[in-house]
Amino acid sequence: MTHARRADVDFFADISCPWCYVGWEALKRAAAERTNLCVNLNWRTFLLNPDMPAEGYERGAYLAAKFPDRARLEAIHEALAAAARDVGAPLAFDRTTRTPSTVNAHRLILWAAGQGRAEAAVDALFAAMFAEGQDIGDAAVLRDIAEAIGLDADLVGELLASDADRAAIAARHNAATRLGVTGVPVVIINQKAVLMGAETPEAYGGALDQCVTPVA
Repeated sequence: MTHARRADVDFFADISCPWCYVGWEALKRAAAERTNLCVNLNWRTFLLNPDMPAEGYERGAYLAAKFPDRARLEAIHEALAAAARDVGAPLAFDRTTRTPSTVNAHRLILWAAGQGRAEAAVDALFAAMFAEGQDIGDAAVLRDIAEAIGLDADLVGELLASDADRAAIAARHNAATRLGVTGVPVVIINQKAVLMGAETPEAYGGALDQCVTPVA
């Protein structure tokens, strides 16, 4: 099918952010429903915890420190679960035992992007974190994800053991903060519309419809 319109979408997010997971799925659904629209979806790096140690933190302790009010945390989880159900995004908080450093996950997305596999990497990382409860800060988990999406797992393992592109991830995070991004997800469509926080497919779809660019 020949697309008559185009939308360039920048999605600022972190893999450890459940609202980013929900927003990602909602945005993809909105794009898929618009068969006459060519959506160029760009993952933009943001680190929610740039100072997180490489080994991450035990999930329960991390959440207890961040949300000392247990009732508030339960309310957030209920809202997340409802939003996730609406977009068909499985959530299994009971299986998640660690809050990871996501630097290596962002590096994997960067390498996958070089082979046209960025979206596949993001999908697999979100699923591993939130549907399967895996530790995406673990190099072995990332190596398995790389293999599953068609990357050279041995090469990815070697890269993860090095400092390759760590500076690039830091630079991308800093670029996002200079744009004014302080929390995620943030979606920018064709440099016209800015949507902050996870939205519904309908909200993303409406913004896409209003900001499309005709293709010559």
